[in-house]
Amino acid sequence: MNKENHENQLNKELLEASKETNKRLGVVASLLLKMIPKEGSNLSLKEQVRILDSLGVRPRDIADILGRTSSHINKELVGIRKEKIKNNEQEE
Repeated sequence: MNKENHENQLNKELLEASKETNKRLGVVASLLLKMIPKEGSNLSLKEQVRILDSLGVRPRDIADILGRTSSHINKELVGIRKEKIKNNEQEE
């Protein structure tokens, strides 16, 4: 039992360390997005969402990084995808 308890404790510690690392990476990503120059102003929320989505970040994680709700981010993603479809139709 002692070995099993030790393994459980290690798993808990690894999980906590992983959560803390993810939290810090989210902060770094958020700061980097704010540093990207955009004609003398910060990137809009939609542009930040577009960048993170293009990098393969899941909507739930985008919400965590940007400090918004998942439903808000999903709404932004729907708008981004509709714009993309509209732009593709105009090009044809």
